[in-house]
Amino acid sequence: MMVIDFRIRPPYKSFMDLKIVKNWQNVVPATPKDVRPTGFERRPVPSVDQADIDLMVKEMEEAGVVHGVIMGRQTRSAVYGDTDNAHVYELTQKYPGRFTGFAGISPHSPTALEEIEKCVRDWGFKGIAIDPGWNAPAIYGNDPKMEPILDLCQQLGAIVSVTMSVYGGPDLSYTDPTPMLPLIRKFNKVNFVFAHGCWPKVQEAVGVALLCKNVYLSPDAYFYVRHMPMFEAYAHAANSFLKYRFLFASSYPIRGFAQCIENWHERGLEYEALQRSLYDNAAELLGL
Repeated sequence: MMVIDFRIRPPYKSFMDLKIVKNWQNVVPATPKDVRPTGFERRPVPSVDQADIDLMVKEMEEAGVVHGVIMGRQTRSAVYGDTDNAHVYELTQKYPGRFTGFAGISPHSPTALEEIEKCVRDWGFKGIAIDPGWNAPAIYGNDPKMEPILDLCQQLGAIVSVTMSVYGGPDLSYTDPTPMLPLIRKFNKVNFVFAHGCWPKVQEAVGVALLCKNVYLSPDAYFYVRHMPMFEAYAHAANSFLKYRFLFASSYPIRGFAQCIENWHERGLEYEALQRSLYDNAAELLGL
């Protein structure tokens, strides 16, 4: 099967300043007790360790990943870091047809709307990426600052990726998508992608997706890591009502592409759900 990876943070320029990239470089736990929960059974990823973007592309090709979404990040946080959206654009030009760009956007930025306009209209990005709980200061997904951003994205036809998961904020309240329901319904022409699948608020994420046909779930490591609690709820949803809105993502550099795809095949998805999650759903959403 051909694969589209919906979340990649590449070893390239400003991305090297992100905490997520630093955390996964040359990972050698002192003891098994030191392994990060999302690193359970992780195999070495040479392109991460060597910070080699060309090697990353080679690893994609070898794994059958024909296209990837590069997620920018803007948090205005010294801890979590920022990327330059110009570097995302550079990669879409350096490897034509290989990547789709999503602009990192901070709702706190006074130039957020101008940045979205430039990235989507001028550079051809298909969406934006927001990390509410990692922003400085942290905000919730239903913060009033989200409204003008969502309004503009609705006008531009831009996808909105919102990161929500156990590590994505000061406490677990930042993982719950339920408070976003009014905004999701108000901006019902915006396609929302919940990166990390809102884990551990899995039931809430599945419930919101059931209610709102403009919600896609992309739980990445919280689905493909073996024995991750509650992955079954994602699988049941993906085999039924969420079959057309479930997206594969490696969340590279958490894992290498080949291992992610191998593990994804083992999570109990029926054939059509597997095919759609690995390629078809993303291809349709991105207009490829």
